[in-house]
Amino acid sequence: MNTALDTDIDTDTDTDTAASVTLPLTAIQEAMWTAYRMAPDSSAYNIVMPLLLTGSLAPAAMAAAVTAVGDRQELLRSVFTERDGTPVRTAAAKALVRLETLDLRDADTETFHRAVEQAGARPFRLESAPFRVVLVRGSGDRWALVTAAHHIVSDFTSRWLLVRDLLDAYAGLAAGTEPAWRPLPASYTDHAAEELRHTASESGTRAAGLWRESVAGSPAAELPLDRPRPAVRSLRGGTVVRPLAAEVTDGLGAAADDAGVTPFAYLLGVFQALTHRWTGQENFVLGVPATSRMGRAQRDVIGCFLNTMPLRADFDATSTFRSVARQAGERVMRGMINIRYPCSLAFPQATVFRTALFLVQMDRMDPPVPGVPPGESVGPGIPYAGLDVALIDVPQQEGQLDLLLRIEQTPGGVTAVFSYDTDVLDRSTVERFADGYERLLAAAVTSPATRVADVELAGRDETDALLALGSGTTADFGDFDSFENSWDH
Repeated sequence: MNTALDTDIDTDTDTDTAASVTLPLTAIQEAMWTAYRMAPDSSAYNIVMPLLLTGSLAPAAMAAAVTAVGDRQELLRSVFTERDGTPVRTAAAKALVRLETLDLRDADTETFHRAVEQAGARPFRLESAPFRVVLVRGSGDRWALVTAAHHIVSDFTSRWLLVRDLLDAYAGLAAGTEPAWRPLPASYTDHAAEELRHTASESGTRAAGLWRESVAGSPAAELPLDRPRPAVRSLRGGTVVRPLAAEVTDGLGAAADDAGVTPFAYLLGVFQALTHRWTGQENFVLGVPATSRMGRAQRDVIGCFLNTMPLRADFDATSTFRSVARQAGERVMRGMINIRYPCSLAFPQATVFRTALFLVQMDRMDPPVPGVPPGESVGPGIPYAGLDVALIDVPQQEGQLDLLLRIEQTPGGVTAVFSYDTDVLDRSTVERFADGYERLLAAAVTSPATRVADVELAGRDETDALLALGSGTTADFGDFDSFENSWDH
């Protein structure tokens, strides 16, 4: 079979270079650049969205669509370098990236899916290009469109914007017309300039002080680790996926209403409660990634509009799931008031958090491509741009933190996705943590007034198995709660 990969990247940029503009990075981009320089061969910060396209597809129109999107979106025609020790972004006048193609018409399904995963997982060279689009031809009328971008130019909203722009451009170009896009009244450069203005202002100074005050005296949550932290992180990771029970998700709204909070705040409160039970810490800080994308002018701009809020959690013997949820809801709302100020600037030398919870709101995206149900490799298809479009499941965003919990919506309900750093955690440990989350969430939804300390995290059989694992080690695990609270880390 023909497996030649066409990596036709335009390197003739003499005309474009003359029109290029050198720009500063935002705070989150500087953090991403540092992560890239520390591990340039890692794909931990690749944001990938592969689609299975079924139908009569015109490759030439798709190639033209990729170029058109590169022309439209400023960050997608940018490269990143350092100048006198300072990271800078250079935006070219025209698109730098061209469509890559891979012909796998004679390949079996396993080979096809492996190629899709590899297309998204290849590390980027930010000095050359921050994104790629690969069109993989399968058997019959099946194609895979793999869009991948480094986190320095993208976020979870932007991965959908990239796909939408591509499909809309393809639909127009295939029909011999121009893409039916809304104009972009703003750019990422405007966002960066506004961030710089805000951080230098009196209101920015107050916001920085409020961030520091909100977590003063609280350490980062420290989960019990299976291994000491290495001097240099590999940024390799794994994922544990758990579909949440239907009776639990069905009752979540009522429990959240009872507490006067959003369902997300309730899920966050339970995550904090589980972290408290595992660590024994009565107060600690977790992260909550949130968007700093503001206003209608930025709604179609591809970029990294991310600010991870450090949220303090406080527990005592009387803490109930309802009270914890209320606390989480209040602190999320307070944090959103200051979301424009980059937290990394408020805590330049501190490790504020090592674990985080993130809500992926796929139901708000257009096109509304359904998520992939747990255990499946491809999600349900929808008609769009003259094709049947379905999401392909691939692992991504692994190894960035000790533990990152993503709450995702799928056609079958709500799924908890636990991504973790394999340098410090084993899969079996994360599976036990996921077990605990399911148990606590069920208790929290069924009986919000229950004290957090009163819920057992494991059945007797599981406890006996854990105790057996502990025999012969230096730790005295005792019962399951003492195993969580006294682990030597």
